Amino acid sequence: MLIKIPYKTEKIFPSDVKGKYAYMKDTVIIIRNQSKVLYIDCAHCNLANYKPPSFLSNYIFEYEIMEGGEYCECIAKTLQEQLKPLFRNPKLCKDEDVTVVIER
Repeated sequence: MLIKIPYKTEKIFPSDVKGKYAYMKDTVIIIRNQSKVLYIDCAHCNLANYKPPSFLSNYIFEYEIMEGGEYCECIAKTLQEQLKPLFRNPKLCKDEDVTVVIER
């Protein structure tokens, strides 16, 4: 299956997860600081309940969030291949039948 999505992200700080962002589900989260992408993850629950991995506690970072829908893990895996984060997430999409194209 081929999925084509536009690369539209919104930058927010973790402390600003309120209002409409708090209730977003199936969200791709790009965790970055000013110079580098640190980690890419997918949140299936409400974004307000998302906790970043503990190894990122020494960094000051912001979120770039993007709606992922049903295939948010596959979208996150494709972004991980393109953006090359400092820490890789091994739990992302295991489904080899899904191909994601991200339009820039």
